[in-house]
Amino acid sequence: MAVPPEFIEDLRQRVPLSDIVGKRVKLTRKGRRFSGLCPFHSEKTPSFSVVDDQGFYHCFGCGAHGDAISFLRETDGLDFMEAVERLAGMAGLAVPRSAPEDPQRTRQRKAALDILEETAKFFQSGLQRGDGQAAARYLQARGLGPEALATYRLGYAPRGGLLAALSARGFTDDEMLAAGVVRRSERDGELFDYFRDRVMFPIEDRQGRVIAFGARALGDAQPKYLNSGEGPTFSKKTVLYGWVQAREGLRRKLPLLVAEGYMDVIAIQQSGVATAVAPLGTALTEEQIAHLWKLHDEPVLCFDGDAAGQRAQKRALERLLPLLQPGKSARLAMLPAGQDPDDLLRSEGGDGLLKVVSMASSLIDSLWTSFAVEHDLRQPEQRAEFWQAVRGQVRQIGHNQVRSAFADEVEARIAAMRSAGRGQARGGAFGGPGGPLRPRVRRPAAGVIHRHRAVCALILAHPELVPEMYESLLQIDSGDVGLEGLKKAAIDAVIRDPDLDAGGLKHHLKRLNLTDAIDVLEGDEMRARMPFNPAKLNGEEAGRQLEELLRLVGGSSGLFSTSANVPR
Repeated sequence: MAVPPEFIEDLRQRVPLSDIVGKRVKLTRKGRRFSGLCPFHSEKTPSFSVVDDQGFYHCFGCGAHGDAISFLRETDGLDFMEAVERLAGMAGLAVPRSAPEDPQRTRQRKAALDILEETAKFFQSGLQRGDGQAAARYLQARGLGPEALATYRLGYAPRGGLLAALSARGFTDDEMLAAGVVRRSERDGELFDYFRDRVMFPIEDRQGRVIAFGARALGDAQPKYLNSGEGPTFSKKTVLYGWVQAREGLRRKLPLLVAEGYMDVIAIQQSGVATAVAPLGTALTEEQIAHLWKLHDEPVLCFDGDAAGQRAQKRALERLLPLLQPGKSARLAMLPAGQDPDDLLRSEGGDGLLKVVSMASSLIDSLWTSFAVEHDLRQPEQRAEFWQAVRGQVRQIGHNQVRSAFADEVEARIAAMRSAGRGQARGGAFGGPGGPLRPRVRRPAAGVIHRHRAVCALILAHPELVPEMYESLLQIDSGDVGLEGLKKAAIDAVIRDPDLDAGGLKHHLKRLNLTDAIDVLEGDEMRARMPFNPAKLNGEEAGRQLEELLRLVGGSSGLFSTSANVPR
């Protein structure tokens, strides 16, 4: 609903901008102005200026400029009306509306928020009681410390007692029912606590108010996870779990990940290397994607590295593409098969998670490869179907300029495929005579891993081979996350800059923290296994060796030594 413009101006006059900014930035008065370090970019010398008299801020470093409302929107991820309501609360004013709201609905929503806040406190205290010790031990076993418990307000719902506690606070049965914390029995009409004997995860809105709960069963109760129902405070498709905490993490310039569950979000945030949010048990909705882009221009969506994760990745692509805007995108990361972010952090720590993030694919790369693996690209009709499928996805992009940019990239890749196909007298680009090269999900035997490593060693030493064998390289999969990340990063770098030589490519990859992976490829073990030195081959010899390796991947031929201590 519209707010009278004179009220907006009155708000700006009543609440000094320096008071609002000063909650986020340490300001120093300089005459009529205040100055400090800009909250919108990293700097060591203050270039951020606030002018109370005129009600604006300006950064001479990054160009950020605005008033109190725009500052709240940018720093707290609020929409316009939320920012107005926040300012009105600071000024002690009620927001006038052009059209009045339903008073009963307003009262119901306020009562629900009050009940949910009291319920969250009740559940938090449950971890300290005797019947909550199993829940406390479960959270401790999952690696959650006191800070994480407090930050996310985790708790325990006992088998009973909430209804009586809320009734004692003066809330009516109808109010508790509307808030979704109690239900009415179909058998005898009596009220009962909805959440019982579960670990509780309060779900907050973007202002940090509890609007719903997620709950995990401790025993064998079904369903394992249970959410609040839709109500006056909660619509599942519009909410992202961990929004408020993620916003704080982004102020520390951490990458933003989109995970699948509550524990993943908390584990990522607790790691200190990234921040995270999660949808509530469903695929990302249009509303949630819009909220994501208020937090970050390019969030990283994390998927399990199994067949289900690949299907989820494809669904996410199809949901994201129509919504793309200039400067608003996402990257897609595949986790090791069978691991979620919490598992990865436990086994490899923050460095392992950051490595996965650094290997995340752009939307165009993910679109291309997710459809490519479904086709036998040796067959002309299959290539045509693949091209048609990718073009069809690009046509779904709503924004004209973004759609044109994607279409240009796709047509360039198709042209490269055609060129590679015409030049492959020996069948390299689309698979050798033994059949099409198909991706492998399972980790191959040790001998095959060494062949995959040899492929990477060859393209590091001879980047000029990448455009010629681009499709074949994309379609093979060693099953080793680190090796695949190195290969993908090398291919991406060469496609962006075809003039890269071996030295330039290695320099680029080392800047991506892939030095250890390069060292493995150039180490004594690999030199002992390979019958050739990639760096000493000329271009033609290297091409023949790479083509041979691509045919051998997955087989048991003897390119490598087969002595007793070397697995086939």
